[in-house]
Amino acid sequence: MSEPTNQNPEWVRRESETSLRRLLPRLEARFQGKTDPAEWEGYIDRLRRHFPRLFERLHALYGGHYDFFYHLENMLCSATEMWLARPPELKALDAMREMDRDWYLSNRMVGAMCYVDLFADNLKTLREKINYLTELGITYLHLMPLFKVPEGDNDGGYALSSYREVNPSLGSMQELSELASELRNHGISLVIDFVFNHTSDEHD
Repeated sequence: MSEPTNQNPEWVRRESETSLRRLLPRLEARFQGKTDPAEWEGYIDRLRRHFPRLFERLHALYGGHYDFFYHLENMLCSATEMWLARPPELKALDAMREMDRDWYLSNRMVGAMCYVDLFADNLKTLREKINYLTELGITYLHLMPLFKVPEGDNDGGYALSSYREVNPSLGSMQELSELASELRNHGISLVIDFVFNHTSDEHD
């Protein structure tokens, strides 16, 4: 691949189209038979729509690396594997949001933000307050940092030790999953911070 010295939009567009044409058959050979054909078509439609923007941003950062396309393919494979493993209720939610792509801009989205321990002690008791949140008309609940952190100074819970473990004083990943499902059943979207540069030196 001959790389221009700047991010020429037309060049990036052509490279994006060429890359997706090359990668799609490889994804289809590996994953297409693992799901319903209609679901697969929907997934590929979303991939086609969002891939140019993904490619542009990744190429701006890593396009000069010799293994850029290797990592790009691995990223698409990982995303596809995670989509295949996505629970049916979340795939159904995806489909609804595809029909209303500006759902997050709607005046129906009424948000609340809280620290789990200050509002409800832990994740288990937070579930007991869902009816209260519903009465308030909340449809968007943003929980402040709740993942595992080092003892002592942890930047207010943002200097995380792990994004795969809840702070034991608040509960477990299973309880977080159960809370997310129950909130969805009450029409409330759960929001969790995922800030890459806010990690501690204990993080993998």
